[in-house]
Amino acid sequence: MDEKLRRTQRLQISLEFQQVFDKGKCFRSPALRVHYRRSGRELSRLGLVVSRRVGNATVRTRVKRLLREVFRREKSRLPEPMDVVLVPQGAPRGHAEYLAAFVEFTGRLRVPVPARS
Repeated sequence: MDEKLRRTQRLQISLEFQQVFDKGKCFRSPALRVHYRRSGRELSRLGLVVSRRVGNATVRTRVKRLLREVFRREKSRLPEPMDVVLVPQGAPRGHAEYLAAFVEFTGRLRVPVPARS
């Protein structure tokens, strides 16, 4: 299994981000907001949005590194190739919290939620 995160597996153009935000769906947890959309490609791609509210440049860089690591390790859980944009929520968190939020997200994709009546 290939766990590398190559350049072709990253969203880099603002139009790609905008398409995920506009035409995709959103999953929310206390630690992470996940915007996602079917990509129609053979590989899933990752985009990161880490605002200045998270902290100074050093803190933001660390959060981005943690989020890339979570995606790199857990992208095989996605049921199909998707474009995924991760947006951390609130104060910076540890690797375990981001991992738990991403695993919960992938679990929701696999199990259909029953419709409310």
